[in-house]
Amino acid sequence: MADPILTAEAFAAAVDRLVAQRGRPVVVKLGGSAMEDPIATDACLRSVATLNQLRVPVVLVHGGGKPIDRAMAAAGITPRKVAGRRYTDDATLEIVVRVLKDEINASLVAKLRALGVEAFAASDALAGERLTLSDTNDQPIDLGHVGTVSWVDSDLLRGAFGEEVNFTVPGTLPVIPSIAVFNDDKWWLNVNADTAASAVAGALKADKVIFLTDTPGVLRDPANPVSLIPSLTEREARDLITSGVIDGGMVPKVEACFEALEAGAKTALILDGRVPFSLLDVFLHDTFKGTVIRR
Repeated sequence: MADPILTAEAFAAAVDRLVAQRGRPVVVKLGGSAMEDPIATDACLRSVATLNQLRVPVVLVHGGGKPIDRAMAAAGITPRKVAGRRYTDDATLEIVVRVLKDEINASLVAKLRALGVEAFAASDALAGERLTLSDTNDQPIDLGHVGTVSWVDSDLLRGAFGEEVNFTVPGTLPVIPSIAVFNDDKWWLNVNADTAASAVAGALKADKVIFLTDTPGVLRDPANPVSLIPSLTEREARDLITSGVIDGGMVPKVEACFEALEAGAKTALILDGRVPFSLLDVFLHDTFKGTVIRR
């Protein structure tokens, strides 16, 4: 099948959309199966590089659950989940920080630089506090070194976008792993990547926060990709959670969208990160495959 022909008119319209996005921050969360597929990851990074080169301010936030699981298995540590969260003891935290900060983050930065982007590791852009949860008897749940974001270094991120700050920023595209500094001794907390992206989007009052996942978006029927819901208000999405249409692993993804909107992001999108260039489609076309959630 021949590639579609890009007309001059379509090209001009795409450029207009991208120019209109300048100065309007975009937060992209990369994780899940999208990071397991080298082709999909390459397409995502090329899309991010294209946006950056066209002066669209982008922050890339990433997790790395599956590589962490593999590293734990190699170390003979069995992953443990408590209240749906990865229990993080000292040994697990050491692996989490090494995989996220020293391996995945460093690799993503290197690949973006190879694409001509002044990407830089923003490993300490987030500060956190221990996440406290309670069971049905209102007793505290011990999660170990698991945290939530309490502060985002928005000056560092805005400095990357060209705004004046009182220090030198090492590049134009921050890449943030889902860990947070816990105290002045640089002890770390393991943070859910969706939560981290939501916090960054809120701090920047982002125009868009885009979650690249391993599903097409919100589906009325999880077994039928054609049942994709392209647009939802927050109220509509909450009703779908209550009715059970949104369930399982999609619930925390949608709740991360709620968190981002509550914190100040204008729109939240759930896209299938396994589809090459699904990210760039958002900026090039009036319509695209995925789900947009607005307040």
